Amino acid sequence: MKPDIIYEDDGMIICRKPAGVLAQGSRSFDADMVSMLMTYRRKKGEDTYIGVINRLDRPVEGLMVFAKSSRDAARLNRLMQQDTFNKTYIAVVWGCIDAVEGTLTDYLVKDAGNNTSHVASEGEPGAKRAELNYRVIGSLDGMSVVRIQLVTGRHHQIRVQFASRGHALVGDAKYGSNSNIAGRLVLANGQIALCACAVDVAGRHYETEPSFLKIAE
Repeated sequence: MKPDIIYEDDGMIICRKPAGVLAQGSRSFDADMVSMLMTYRRKKGEDTYIGVINRLDRPVEGLMVFAKSSRDAARLNRLMQQDTFNKTYIAVVWGCIDAVEGTLTDYLVKDAGNNTSHVASEGEPGAKRAELNYRVIGSLDGMSVVRIQLVTGRHHQIRVQFASRGHALVGDAKYGSNSNIAGRLVLANGQIALCACAVDVAGRHYETEPSFLKIAE
């Protein structure tokens, strides 16, 4: 598999990760983005350093940013801390969301043992504040299409915050979705209807389209 690169310069690569592909290698021999980009750079005769700047869960598609050196990684991570690195997502969730736009704020606790997170009280050990802004941009067969901007970046944040309000992401069986394929929505096997569709880095905007919004014939 070749990486789908949408932008590259001397310091970074912005690449579209397909659903089902790991962001970074694990103990398995499954394809992962870091290995693909290392191979890509090796074939070009370049140093093979690849630093992951933003991660995506395996069932999620969308834009990932990678650094080409440790210095570039430090620079891009500083941009994230300075709010000049912004990510936008599009998701399809079950049901009709009452408020067309709003802010979701919770405290989340990660359970590393089963790779999940859950909504908790503020004082619960390990609880971290999670906040996102959303706007409903469409509807489809009893589902809502939502555009999301993260204020914080917690483990499974979008998935947990919407599921806790009765609006699980379509295809997300881990957090209560009861079907992988819904009506005319096009999802690959195991895919969640969530796409990191846009990223802004130091004033420059990069965007892609969610594959799952291509209507089935």
